Amino acid sequence: AHNVRDRRRGAYYDRMWGAAVGAEPDAVSVTSYNEWGEGTQIEAAVPYTSPDGLEHRDYLPEQPDFYLRRTRHWADHYRA
Repeated sequence: AHNVRDRRRGAYYDRMWGAAVGAEPDAVSVTSYNEWGEGTQIEAAVPYTSPDGLEHRDYLPEQPDFYLRRTRHWADHYRA
């Protein structure tokens, strides 16, 4: 089965970052960049369907770089 997380237009990502930053860690690691198979990718995204029919979603109505911009926001917040 294809495992895809419903990220609720960034709310899930923001909640996880908020929890990480709130714990006041020495470092924060993002362990997904292009994990399309998990549906947790944060790289720029455009819709794509593989030859096997597996759909990869984009971030509409957000821009293709939405999660990269969210990552920058949270990284800046963490460093502040």
